[in-house]
Amino acid sequence: MHFASFDLQDPVFEAHGFALSLQVVTRENVYGLDPSQTSARLEDGVFVVRAAGLTAAGGQLRVPGAAILRITPGKPGQVRVQMKGKGPEPVRCVKLLVRGLEAPLHLVEESSERPVGGLGEIFSYPNRLATPLLFVRAGGELLGVRVEDEDVREKRFALAVEKVGERAGQGVLECILEQDATRFAREFEAPPLVLGRGIERAAFEADHLRFLEVRGGLIPWRERTDVAPWARDLRLALTLHGMHFSGRVFLDYAAMLDVIRFVAERIEGRHVLAYLPGWEGRYYWQYGDYRPEPRLGGEAGFAALCDGARHLGVHLMPMFGGNCVNAWLPRFASLDPAAYMKSATGNRFHGNQPDWDFARAHDTGWQAWLNPGHPGWQDDLATQIETLEKRFGFDGVFLDTIHIWVNDPDHPVYAGIRQLCARLQRAIPGVLLAAEHDFDALLPLFGLFQRAYWGSDPAWTAPYALRFAHLCEGEPEGRTGVHEFGVWKTPGALGAGEPRPGYLPTIAFQDDTLARSRAEVERVIEAAAKARARGLQPPSH
Repeated sequence: MHFASFDLQDPVFEAHGFALSLQVVTRENVYGLDPSQTSARLEDGVFVVRAAGLTAAGGQLRVPGAAILRITPGKPGQVRVQMKGKGPEPVRCVKLLVRGLEAPLHLVEESSERPVGGLGEIFSYPNRLATPLLFVRAGGELLGVRVEDEDVREKRFALAVEKVGERAGQGVLECILEQDATRFAREFEAPPLVLGRGIERAAFEADHLRFLEVRGGLIPWRERTDVAPWARDLRLALTLHGMHFSGRVFLDYAAMLDVIRFVAERIEGRHVLAYLPGWEGRYYWQYGDYRPEPRLGGEAGFAALCDGARHLGVHLMPMFGGNCVNAWLPRFASLDPAAYMKSATGNRFHGNQPDWDFARAHDTGWQAWLNPGHPGWQDDLATQIETLEKRFGFDGVFLDTIHIWVNDPDHPVYAGIRQLCARLQRAIPGVLLAAEHDFDALLPLFGLFQRAYWGSDPAWTAPYALRFAHLCEGEPEGRTGVHEFGVWKTPGALGAGEPRPGYLPTIAFQDDTLARSRAEVERVIEAAAKARARGLQPPSH
């Protein structure tokens, strides 16, 4: 985190057990409330702050603007905060500062807590937090913060120790609520925020989940009617690695079908999902231009794979880049600049940069990250998927990196994801839509997720999601196939023992996996075949 070397001179208001300040951030500066034009009083039990002007530069500048802060008492130790800001320029976000906290601060996670780093830490939704909910320990007291927003908009929670001014050395929690960049205007009324101190974690979290279910469309997986009925019979997932970025072939289409046949001799095909990363050619390099790869067997080979799997009852799920393409491919020669994902101020987003060519430069300038809300790209991707499904037939669609979100000023990202999912479900009846990662608003859109082991599944998501192993996991010797990690052994990735609720045991295959690790593969298949289907269903809550 970065800080000013001077005191910003924000007024501090003592309200219902909290010490609070408010800032208004536009696209060009950060502002506080002008004390000379600010009033604060109780109105029917609600603490209300009204500012008729703003300041900047630690009070040296006065500018036109306004703000309203309402703090309403709720459950014991809790308040509901509503904020509205008006600036001299379009308002990007409003920030509530919870001040006077006992340092050091500790981030409280589901099963552990750890001290916040000396330079502070920032936790953002939706790219890091699965929902806008955070717990902090200050001294011996547990604080919680959550936001009730019906829209997918960025929230940032920053934890730090104040550096200057009268409160230097004290802890501060910054709650930053950002407007959708497509709707930036001089006025912004933020969604309600709930603060609690001395709370019981489970109860505070339960209140947030009730909000997500009632107003956010979150439905327990067991109760969903949009999930393909056949998905409820799945007991095992196969990751069949096709072609590496370098052009190395792991499994061509015929070899993929051989693996499927081997598995289907040991477990009913209807219980098996076959996931196909790198099926379209060079992994990531071919992203955005989807067709059967000639070196893997071409159209005839892919058709034989689809027909053979269908005959055995096995469900195929090819992988597609939901928002990432190779801009150097001929079909993107006239790519609309507005299709690129970008930040609220126009910086182009450039996500993962794997060292594909081992130049040790991580220089992937050929990758373009596209906004699924852009009508042209959304239609292009959907049309490719629909055309391939109609021609070859498959049951699932995996959208890689679709969880990536930016506050794009041209097109709202989440709205585009929702539109894309709705179109694919209409065009491919009974399709199972899957995604790489999840946050609260994605859970109602997709029936299956993979979340890498290093991301850990938030416990609260368990009733709402069915998962399988990430594509870099599941190979008995730890080889990651098309994925850039190379070799990365992860204990338990094969789903050993009794299957845990909500998780499909997953086996990944390179070209020689079956020859080198047959006993381990057969052990996992046997366990999956014996598992009762209900053991794989997400738990009720």
